[in-house]
Amino acid sequence: MPKALVLAYRFPPQGGISVHRTVKFVRYLPQFGWQPVVHTVSNPFWHLRDDSLQREVPTEVRVYRTRTFEFERLEQRLGSLLSKSPAQNKPASEQKLAKAAPEASQQQRRGGIFSSFQRFVHQHVLIPDPQVAWIPQAFAKSLYIARKEKVELIYTSSPPNSSQVLGLWLKRALHLPWVADFRDPWTAGIRRKQTYIGNSRRQRLEEGWERAVAEHADHLIVNTEKNQEQFLNKYPFLAAKITTLTNGFDAEDFGHLSRTKKFLREGCFHLTLTGNIETMFDAGPFFRAVHSLLATEEDARTHFRVNLVGTKRGKYDTLLHDLQLNDVVKYVAYVPHADSVQYLADSDVLFLCQIPEYESAVVKIPGKLFEYLYLRKPVLALTLPGVTTAILDRVGLGVVVHPNDTHGIESALRDLYGQWRQQQWRFTPDHAAIEAFSRERLTERLATIFARVTGRITGVPRKDPQSSHANETATPL
Repeated sequence: MPKALVLAYRFPPQGGISVHRTVKFVRYLPQFGWQPVVHTVSNPFWHLRDDSLQREVPTEVRVYRTRTFEFERLEQRLGSLLSKSPAQNKPASEQKLAKAAPEASQQQRRGGIFSSFQRFVHQHVLIPDPQVAWIPQAFAKSLYIARKEKVELIYTSSPPNSSQVLGLWLKRALHLPWVADFRDPWTAGIRRKQTYIGNSRRQRLEEGWERAVAEHADHLIVNTEKNQEQFLNKYPFLAAKITTLTNGFDAEDFGHLSRTKKFLREGCFHLTLTGNIETMFDAGPFFRAVHSLLATEEDARTHFRVNLVGTKRGKYDTLLHDLQLNDVVKYVAYVPHADSVQYLADSDVLFLCQIPEYESAVVKIPGKLFEYLYLRKPVLALTLPGVTTAILDRVGLGVVVHPNDTHGIESALRDLYGQWRQQQWRFTPDHAAIEAFSRERLTERLATIFARVTGRITGVPRKDPQSSHANETATPL
């Protein structure tokens, strides 16, 4: 079986949606004639950890790990030290005598200097991203792995975009076929464009790297048709070597689900979002719509619940208190993926939101959407028309409202709540359209790309029809 070197900075035991695409490809590639050899980081600075995802990696897949220097970890430690007041290290009697105002002023000055230092380093040193420090050691280790394992192909996944720079280095050194997978746009990303304001040097560097990747990679993969359109507008020569492979769902991720509610209360209408709410997204109109619904809909306060699973607290605490929604909106800390999908299965309507900007709402598809689709439940999407809304329209499960339309959101919530009370859902899912997003089918297409760029196009075996592929059509909860 030919081997592919998979370079992925985000890999288990790191958690979160950014890990799932790569780990699913690694899981299913052997079924389609390719043996992945993974190279990832050994000491990442990442706020999400999910040890259960390591069970997704087949035992026969070798995983190499290389250390790096994480500037963000150093930032955290320095920030913690600077935030401590000098008086905190003094005896209690001396602390009482300390002059609070001068001390606070000194602490603010230290914090301001540190913040300026952080911005400078991120803007002018850590290019294209903080993970760039991994490249030197990862490059040397990848050369060793490639020769030891006799790999025939290099596959890189981003973000972080430094993984594509690493792939470029390896392509030039090893002269092997290279497939570069972009889980998100690079220079066209909404946050990336913000970093270029007043920083033309960084923009030139990153645009140069992106063009070099486009020129030297044997094939590019993007996760939405709009991303492909953006790349082709900039680099028309990609027409013969670019493919859209969306994210998807794995039917086996749902095999453990309970058909009775496990985490959420019976007898309530549950609207659930998994994952974080983007910091640039304004959820205020949504919460105000919920408040209006509760004020006018009989018994809604007793039965209506919003569950935010894996969402960070803080930003909306004051608003929720003022709107008297603390008993309705429930925050659930990050949970393992298996529990996350159980929350979805326990719910009645699934919720997603996208920043109402072209670079986000029109171009990107939230990874969680595909898990939502597998469950065949109604989806309330606060977003602009784009690739997400096109998919929801195709599969027949979406209710789409502009994120800032408070009255429209309230109307949609009222309608969904009414359907729940009557137990008469007015949705007809298109099962064939949903099955197109199976992780196994998407991996089969990836294996075909691998075969094409290595000249093995006739050597892609079909999966055994007697295997678990049929699980994709399991009855949803």
